[in-house]
Amino acid sequence: MSKGIRLHPEHCLNPTISLCILCGKEKNEIALLGAHYKDKAPMHMITGIEPCGACKEKYLKEGVMLVEATEGAKGPVITGNVLVLKDEAFKRIIDKPIPRPKVAYMEPEAFQMLLKLHKEGA
Repeated sequence: MSKGIRLHPEHCLNPTISLCILCGKEKNEIALLGAHYKDKAPMHMITGIEPCGACKEKYLKEGVMLVEATEGAKGPVITGNVLVLKDEAFKRIIDKPIPRPKVAYMEPEAFQMLLKLHKEGA
């Protein structure tokens, strides 16, 4: 049996236009969600953590994208909160090598602590 897309019983391929997780603009990609999305897919939605080309160039050239996520049965489940730390700040605060690709998942508690530090001006 094929491991292709399972069609939605009502909405078939159930397409949506992918949005950038950082800027929210269209990424010129169409995601075919099929039965993986319960309802009719909205016309636009964030379908993954891969930012658009412009945001990669602007933010990830000199920074690391941190994605708040919880532990799910099939891997991380993103909450929608994202921030980018410059490489120097990542090395100083996180004290780990810069990940490749320049994306790291963070537990909600750690992510919120980092946001609090940022708001306090640390």
